[in-house]
Parts: sequence; structure tokens; C-alpha cells
Amino acid sequence: METPIKEKELPIAELEKLGLYKDGALTLKDGDIAALLAGRRTDLHSLHNLEMDGFKISQLDAKLSLSRGEDGKVALKLHPIYKEVQPHPLLNEKETQQLLAGKQESISKTVDDKGMERRLVIEYDEQTKEFITYFPYQVEVPLKVNGETLDEKQKKAFQHGEVIELADGTRLRHSAADSKGVKSDTKRLIFSVLLDGGLSYLVMRGLRNLAANVDLQKEGYTQGYNQALADMVLGKPKRDLDMTVKDQVDFDKYSQENRAGHNVSR
Repeated sequence: METPIKEKELPIAELEKLGLYKDGALTLKDGDIAALLAGRRTDLHSLHNLEMDGFKISQLDAKLSLSRGEDGKVALKLHPIYKEVQPHPLLNEKETQQLLAGKQESISKTVDDKGMERRLVIEYDEQTKEFITYFPYQVEVPLKVNGETLDEKQKKAFQHGEVIELADGTRLRHSAADSKGVKSDTKRLIFSVLLDGGLSYLVMRGLRNLAANVDLQKEGYTQGYNQALADMVLGKPKRDLDMTVKDQVDFDKYSQENRAGHNVSR
């Protein structure tokens, strides 16, 4: 997946003021850097001893994001935790309560975007107590999830923040409020994406549960996940493998059980 923001465009001076760039290196986790470059929000950060607009702030808990202005420059934004829910002008009371209660994952509206009618998706960030909006056309969709190729209907639904279900029973949705950009009823997924002209794999662990999922979140070691893990190892992707010990043990066990007469599609 091509990210809308490149690492060389990161506003180093602003990050340095927040104590997130020291001694020539970023102090952010790789996952937070990936979220920033993808145009998403990071996880919550506790920032200390800040000086902003003449005020001194001893501590501020906030998420971070990047935005590109009309001049093409990338700027850093802070999203603090609000004491009360911040209302959204496009939502009525019923829609607001549906999002707050988790009865709906997202709500879409038709708006004017520089003279063009577009669908706008609104979702709720329960951590900062504010609503987030995004345009579906800006969402990059993986080619495959857990080895399953997404059809056009699934791709469109994913872009609109709707829940899609895979053949192995896994349910997931795009989430602009989440640093990983996805929530699922399983704790782990494997995305297959195009990167630099070739197929690469993104192993996602520790995913947050779907708001509407009333069941306990599953570990995610499905047949589809294991097969994608096998393809990832045998296919030698460009991206370094991000495997935990449990992932590796699970893959070794899967390989031994399926070695006789089993061909891995690539």
C-alpha cells in the first residue's frame, strides 16, 4: 500500500517540541509511525512539559495525526481527551446515540467536497470522545485478508467502514479511529498488499474488538490465517516477518500437520 505521507515529510521540528524526536531519532513506536504515514491517528500518548501558545502544560494525553494542507505541507495535529462527547454537526441525536452505544460502527452522509458530491463516513473515537470523518475513496484496501481475495463488494464495504465477513468466519472493518486502521472479532489478521510492485504481507496483532461484537474476541488462529502465514513464509515477502513466538510455533505445527500431500498456493 502506498501511504499518502512519506517518512521524509514528517514534521520533525514539531515532533521534537513534543519530545517525540530525540538525538536524531523518533521515539514513536513503529505502529504509530505507520499510522501517521497512512493518515490515521496514533495510540494515546502522554506528553509532558509542553509549551504551547505561551502556556506551560505539565501533562497532556492525546493522539497524534498528520494532515496535508492546500500548500502541500504536512502538519502535526493533537487530539486530546475531551471531558464530554464532542457533537458532530452532521449527526442528529438518534445517530449520535447509535454510535455512542456501539449499535452502529459508522454512519455515512453525502456532502459537497469542493464542488463534488461524495460520501463521508463518520465514526466515534471512544478514547478521545470525538467523532472522526473520512472519505471512503481515500481508504487503501488490501488485496487479500487471511489469504482470501476480497471481491469488489467487500472492498467497497471496507472503504465505507462496514463490517465484512471472510469465508473462515472472521469479521473486520476499516476504522479511522484506530491506529492500525482496522478492528476485528479476532485479535490477529494478515493483509496481503501491493508494495513497490510486489506482494507484501502485513501481520496485525492485538487488534481491537468490533464495537458491535457481543462475543469474546477470538485469538484468530483460523485456517485462513494459518494458510496466509504459510504463504507469507514460503513466498519470501519483501517486508520483514513480524512473527511472535506463538505465531512461529503455530506455523511449525500447521506445517507438520499438512506437509504430506499438501500444496501451498502462491
